[in-house]
Amino acid sequence: MSIETNTPERLELELAIPRFILWFVMLPVLPITLIGLANLIGGETLTALVLLVGLNGAFLAGYIALSERTRLRLDAGSGLVSIIRTSRLGTRQRDYPLEALDSAELDRSHTSREDRSTSKVVLVFRNTRPATRVPLSRWGVSGDGPGQVANDINTWLRRHFGGEQTAPASQPSS
Repeated sequence: MSIETNTPERLELELAIPRFILWFVMLPVLPITLIGLANLIGGETLTALVLLVGLNGAFLAGYIALSERTRLRLDAGSGLVSIIRTSRLGTRQRDYPLEALDSAELDRSHTSREDRSTSKVVLVFRNTRPATRVPLSRWGVSGDGPGQVANDINTWLRRHFGGEQTAPASQPSS
């Protein structure tokens, strides 16, 4: 997470998986490609096809899924909450009214052992019944990063709306 802008009129932040993790996802592609080409030269066409297309395709699909970046923009001037998702496949933007944004909450998931949990930030809009909940990312992460993001959003909302907003709450998900 990185905060791009934090002024009374605008809060912009970006959520993304660190680049070094994305490189680790793609690390096995080179050896698999070399082994696949060696199999192709050796006449093992089916094995080469499985390695070159199947296994490398799986790593590429994982890279594309994990490379999505989410930019959140809370803009008091335009009165909009913009969520811009950028991936290798394109860019999508959704706009919501800022006055309908109630808070940012944590959506927690627990592992089967129940001693570890992951969280993701969810924006809660009060203009619908039940409230609309929009996750900022597809994946949850451990640590205090999501809590800091939710606190930053809620602090900005309290400053902008004069204390009407609620503090971040966590809701377990199954």
